[in-house]
Amino acid sequence: MIRINLLPVRVSKKKEAGKQQLIFFALAVVFALVCNYLWSSNRSTELAAREDKVKRTKVEIAQLEKIIGEVKNIKDQQSAVKDKLAVLDKLKAGRQGPVRMLDDLASLIPRRVWLRKLEEKNGAVTFEGSAGTIEDVSLFLSGLKKSIFFTNTELRKTTAKNDKKLKLVEFLITATVNYTPTVQVASAPGGGGAEAANH
Repeated sequence: MIRINLLPVRVSKKKEAGKQQLIFFALAVVFALVCNYLWSSNRSTELAAREDKVKRTKVEIAQLEKIIGEVKNIKDQQSAVKDKLAVLDKLKAGRQGPVRMLDDLASLIPRRVWLRKLEEKNGAVTFEGSAGTIEDVSLFLSGLKKSIFFTNTELRKTTAKNDKKLKLVEFLITATVNYTPTVQVASAPGGGGAEAANH
């Protein structure tokens, strides 16, 4: 009877199967390493892109802050210029206003009204004088009320007085003076309404 020893063939098959498994495992490990490298490389690229975007954003923010600072500086300068112009206008009004007010006052004083005292303090003005009749005082008071330089005009006191056989009426009038009045000028028919202009 012929006997065949199959043990070496089985061992050889087991070795071959073990080699195949080992190769498959090695390939799996290599594949995993390659995938991990690609994923890590992709993450690094994204991180670098984000860091670059953050840097660019910071630069843009710095430029905007610089522009905002310049705009604020310009606004501060404009405000300072406006304040200086307001001071100049006030000084100009303080220099020219009293002259214009006195000119207006001279034009509205009736012939038979004589001023003895004109006193102004912090915008409050006092008129003291004499008139031929109470009607003359009333005419003077009406003129002051119509004047653009005076407001809150009020007759405080009137007193009848005989001076060298002349009958006079002494008066005291108070008002508020404005050296920079605004005149309301009526527009022509069909116009756009009142127009403000400095007297």
